[in-house]
Amino acid sequence: MDFAGKRAVITGAASGIGKALAQELVARGARVVLADIAEAPLRAAAEELGEAAAWQVCDVSDHAAVEALAAFVQQTLGGCDLAFANAGVIMSGRTVRAVPAEVDWLFGINLRGTWSTAAVFTNLMAAQAGGGHVVLTGSEHSLGLQHAGSGIYTASKHAVLGLAEVMRAEAPANIKVSVLCPGVVGTALNKQPRPESLSERRRDLMSAKVMARGMSAQEAAQRTLAGVAAGEFYIVTHPHSLKAAETRLAELAAAYARQAPWFEGAEKWDIPLMVADILAEQDSAA
Repeated sequence: MDFAGKRAVITGAASGIGKALAQELVARGARVVLADIAEAPLRAAAEELGEAAAWQVCDVSDHAAVEALAAFVQQTLGGCDLAFANAGVIMSGRTVRAVPAEVDWLFGINLRGTWSTAAVFTNLMAAQAGGGHVVLTGSEHSLGLQHAGSGIYTASKHAVLGLAEVMRAEAPANIKVSVLCPGVVGTALNKQPRPESLSERRRDLMSAKVMARGMSAQEAAQRTLAGVAAGEFYIVTHPHSLKAAETRLAELAAAYARQAPWFEGAEKWDIPLMVADILAEQDSAA
């Protein structure tokens, strides 16, 4: 894919991978709209990019705000070719010690916000003759257990992967879907703004030190755009992340071998085949 002349929107664009994606796209000749909840760094990030960039404050957990973002993109760029549903937050700590307000906050952004962004912009792009490409930001945590201490975040990123897989299956012919599953990147993810009602207790020095050793956001963005250009569904960046997926698959295969081994006719419980049979029966009865 040649990014020159493409129109893109990126959420979570005030910093980290989102900001780096905007920089890389503009360098390749694209026009971009940057969106984030943090106005000051968002404005600064867009102004650094000059006339090729515009910005709009957007809380992706508010569906109406995402719809307003789409209207702004339509008005500013005249349409959209690439949508990066990238906004996300993280929290650490023992899973069973999280509190409901924290879980709601994280899922509201990481899952509900990702769905809102992907859904709104998929509908916008599907109505265009040239369609478009939507990229949902998951994580290496989408692929399997990377480490303990981030259960709620891991659950949200598993959900993003499931969302992307189903969206790909449902997408019209003029829409491409990708899911980005990066490992640790040197971003300020653990410093994202939190609602005043939530405690600061889950910000910890160790996570900051770990993230400081991560892949640069610029490299992650470059790898992301390479995956988009190649039409990849799974866009992956950190080789070691595969180990978690391989461990899970091996454990699942062993569990099925012990508990539910394949037998001739087992596909009778396959839902798509059931639906096809039901439709065939209805057609023959008509």
